[in-house]
Amino acid sequence: MERLIELEVALHQYQVRQCPDKVRQLLHPDFRQVGESGNSYDFTTINNLMQSEQPTRGQLHSQDYECMYIEPNVVLISYKTAWNDGLGHVGHFTKRSSMWVCTDGMWQMRYHQGTGCAPFKLGNNVTANWREHAPA
Repeated sequence: MERLIELEVALHQYQVRQCPDKVRQLLHPDFRQVGESGNSYDFTTINNLMQSEQPTRGQLHSQDYECMYIEPNVVLISYKTAWNDGLGHVGHFTKRSSMWVCTDGMWQMRYHQGTGCAPFKLGNNVTANWREHAPA
């Protein structure tokens, strides 16, 4: 499960989001997302949005990861995030869930949803430890 959390957190990182090859490696071709706004996105749309992002001093704080096997090759990950703008302000609290599927030994995110939530006490931040995505 630690590996899937690493992959999830990697997708929070600007450097990963800016690399189309890494994004294709991590997101399933049939990827779908329902954003906090309620808008739906597919692989192409979310990839284009990632490519248009600009660097920022802020970072996404993530914590309280829970992983649940739905099937042997399907895992649901849920966790909470908050945006730290790098200037001491924290906001945009969100509960998130992602469905990861393993196909031919490769884990890819198939579905993601974010839902705004009440502020919560920040705990230990899970940080990125990106390494190339080897088969499971």
